[in-house]
Amino acid sequence: MYKISVAICTYNRERYLPQLFESIRKQTIPREYFELILINNNSPGNTKELFENFIAANPDIRSTYADEFNQGLSFARNTAISKATYPLITFLDDDAFISENYLEEVIRAFETHPDMHALGGKIRLHYESIVPSWENKYLNSLLGYFNKGDNSFWFTSRDYPRGSNMAFKTDVFKKIGGFDTNLGRIGKKMTGGEEKELFNRIYASKLNVFYSPDAIVYHCVPVERTTSSFIRKQAIGTGMSERQRTLSQGIISYGKRLVIEAFKWGASFILWGYYLLSFHPAKGTMILAFRWWVSLGLIGKKI
Repeated sequence: MYKISVAICTYNRERYLPQLFESIRKQTIPREYFELILINNNSPGNTKELFENFIAANPDIRSTYADEFNQGLSFARNTAISKATYPLITFLDDDAFISENYLEEVIRAFETHPDMHALGGKIRLHYESIVPSWENKYLNSLLGYFNKGDNSFWFTSRDYPRGSNMAFKTDVFKKIGGFDTNLGRIGKKMTGGEEKELFNRIYASKLNVFYSPDAIVYHCVPVERTTSSFIRKQAIGTGMSERQRTLSQGIISYGKRLVIEAFKWGASFILWGYYLLSFHPAKGTMILAFRWWVSLGLIGKKI
């Protein structure tokens, strides 16, 4: 049976860590088959104390704590990779929690498919309060939602797992390198793109990526994350990240991304009209607003 390193890279999320720790405590596999790695990326609160208290109450869980003083999620993830001692590694968001059989399902998938190098699964939303009026299946990914159905399959280069629910054979990073530290979230800065860039390298190296619907993560959605101001900041950050990622590949790649953005504008207007006629104007209006904000980031608008 494979053993797996469970990596938590955290910045200022003390309110969510106890819930995540509890879901790890309840895992169905024996504790000798996983280790817990927490990378503290300059959190101002009591992150270390929370982790130490959890380990003191669960001394049979092998654990590693480390500080990463270079601000940025990619830096923290790369540090976690360097600390991992098991052949598999999964990255858990610090504002999420996992199903009780999550680690069991991840390990089972890797054992069932020995030619698999990376894995992703469902990410469901856990609302802390009311569901926003603009919520719809086309924008749920803003809140972390990811669901490709109930059947397993092999990913193609057109899609990839999302960061809240992704696992790898640890030696993959020896072959392709770690996360690009020029991309990804930095503190409160809502940039990203590092996961897409990483999986592009995985696909370029002809490595196999699998979708396992039974490996489920729950992403927490506080009310402040559903506000227009938060979505604006996140959308502009998405556009900025795409600008940086594509420009790093050359002006032609950036130009292609602008063409794709134009097509997305067309689809957005179609959806706006659909929701308007369906008497759900808030849903359509947010789709257009999101597209506008992404476009601003894509052409170089700063947050």
